[in-house]
Amino acid sequence: MMYIFSLILGYSLGSIPFATIIARMKGMNILELGDGNPGAANVWRAVGKIQGFTVLVLDTLKVIIPMFIADRFFGINEYPLIMVGTSALVGHCLPLFNRFRGGKGLATIGGIILYVTPKLYLIGAVLYFIRYPVKKPLFWWLTAVLGFLIFCLLVKPLYPENYVWIAYGLITALVVVLLVNLLKFVIKKKIT
Repeated sequence: MMYIFSLILGYSLGSIPFATIIARMKGMNILELGDGNPGAANVWRAVGKIQGFTVLVLDTLKVIIPMFIADRFFGINEYPLIMVGTSALVGHCLPLFNRFRGGKGLATIGGIILYVTPKLYLIGAVLYFIRYPVKKPLFWWLTAVLGFLIFCLLVKPLYPENYVWIAYGLITALVVVLLVNLLKFVIKKKIT
């Protein structure tokens, strides 16, 4: 029962559209700015660096908070704990409170990685900031694949006692975010 509650809490917190809220505080509609994505990177570019960083922190915390509650108060751990974070990730990408118009999930998947494998989070952050200035989608995809391969290679030496469930959990979260974003892309193409 507590696991179901944790999944619902994760989705609910994940659905809070911080990018939309922060942009509105500046009198802007993030859905009409930049690439229209309600995420930290678009807020950073279209609204301001401080606002973008604030959204990044809040989007990361909305994953960490339900995972922390599930872990510390309900004793949920390992793979099911990553699924609590993944429910927040789905909430971010398809938010109930923003008519299912959400971000791409980069900061939220980062929250899962930060909670479960903080050493890998630092590596991922470095890779992201290396790729961020380059505006070529092919380069972004290549660095994402490279980053994923590095994560796979480093999980076992950095977390030898837990690497199996960590690897399965992170792969599941990655597949979920890719499928949700593919679904959003297909729906957007049908609408336009």
